[in-house]
Amino acid sequence: MSICVEFEHIETALQALPLQSRTMIQLLLLQYIDVTQEEIDYMATDQPDSRFLSGNQPQGKSISLEAVQNVTSRSNQYKGYYRQKRERPGMHVEFLKEMLTILDRKIRIVERMLLEDFSTDEDTMKSTKSQAPSVLLRQELRKLERAWEHEEIPKKDYQVQRLLLEFQALLRRRAIFRRRFKISQQEFLSAGLSSLKDHEIAHVWGIPLGSLAGRKVKALEQFLKILQGNQDPSSPSNENTQALDLWRETFNTLAHRPIERSLIEYDGLEKTEESLMEKLEAFVSGLMSEPEESKFWTNITKVNDTEFSGSWASHARSILAFQRLHALLNDMDLSDEGLEDEISAKIIPKQADDQIATEEEEKPVELGEQGLGVLNSFMGEQDDKRRG
Repeated sequence: MSICVEFEHIETALQALPLQSRTMIQLLLLQYIDVTQEEIDYMATDQPDSRFLSGNQPQGKSISLEAVQNVTSRSNQYKGYYRQKRERPGMHVEFLKEMLTILDRKIRIVERMLLEDFSTDEDTMKSTKSQAPSVLLRQELRKLERAWEHEEIPKKDYQVQRLLLEFQALLRRRAIFRRRFKISQQEFLSAGLSSLKDHEIAHVWGIPLGSLAGRKVKALEQFLKILQGNQDPSSPSNENTQALDLWRETFNTLAHRPIERSLIEYDGLEKTEESLMEKLEAFVSGLMSEPEESKFWTNITKVNDTEFSGSWASHARSILAFQRLHALLNDMDLSDEGLEDEISAKIIPKQADDQIATEEEEKPVELGEQGLGVLNSFMGEQDDKRRG
C-alpha cells in the first residue's frame, strides 16, 4: 500500500490528540513545528515539585513564571539547534548546486576558447581531459611561469598551455564539488529525519527520564492511529511495519517544507571578519590552491559533536560562512561574457619585473615635518656653551 501523508493530515492529527500526547509529538517534531504556549504552560505545570520527593504530588499546582521561562528557554535552544542542524547542510547543497552550474559553464567556455580562439586539436583536448585527475597543477604552473620569465616560450603558446591547465583545474574542481555535493545531500536528508532524543525531551519538559517512555509510546500510538485513518483502508498490511512507515513518511513530508533562515552574528571564524571575507572571495573565485581550498572547506563546514566542544554554535558558524558565500555569488558577474573575461584575465602573461617597477619605488624616502620633529626629539637640544 502506498502511504501518503500530507501536512494537513499531520496538523489534523495533532489537533485531535489530548494535551499530553500533543505535547510529546510536538517535541518530537520540534525541528518543524513550534510548541505552543498552551503546551509550554502544561509542561511547566506537569513538572514534579522538588519539595515532595516521595508520596503524591499536590493537586491543583499553580504555574510558576520561572518554570515557564525555563521550559521556553530550553525549547527554543533545542529548536534552534535542530533547525540549524538541517539548515547548515541545506545551505551547502544550495551553494554547491549553484557552483556546479557555474563550473559547467566555465568548462564549456574554456573548451570553446581552446577550439575556436586557439585552434587546439581534438587529440590534445582528449589527452588533457584524461590527465586532469593526476596532473600536478602547481608544479606545471610554476614550470610554465619559469619558461615565460626566461623567454623560452612565445606568448600564444603560453596562453594555450595556461588555458589547458585552467581547463584541467576546472575539471578537477568540478569532480571535487560533485563529491561534496553528494555528501551534503546525504547529510541534509539525515538531518531532516532526526527528532529530539528522550533525554532532550525530558530536559525540556523537566520530568524524570524514567517517566517518559510510557508517555511517548502512548502518544505515538494515538498519533499514528489517526494518521492511519487517512490512508486507504482496503489494503491490509502489517500494523507495526505500517506504523513505522507512517512515522518515517511524516518526516519526509515535513522535510519538504521551506528552511527557515537564521540571523547569525560573526563569532570569530578565521579570527577577523575581513580575513574571512578575503578567503571566501578567493574560494568562490577559484584562486586558492587545492590543499588550501580543502583545508578551508573543512574549516567552514566542520561540526563539533559534543556540547563541551561548542555544538550549539558550531552549525551557526557554518551558516554564517555560507550566507556570505551566497552574497558574494549574488554580487558577481555570472554572465557568459563576465566568466569569459575572468578566464581571459588568468591567461594573460605577467610582465617582467623591470617593466613593473615604478619611479616611486626608486625615489628616496623624504621625512615630513612630523617625522623631522620626532627625529629631533631623539637627538635632544644642542648645548650652546659646547659650541664655543
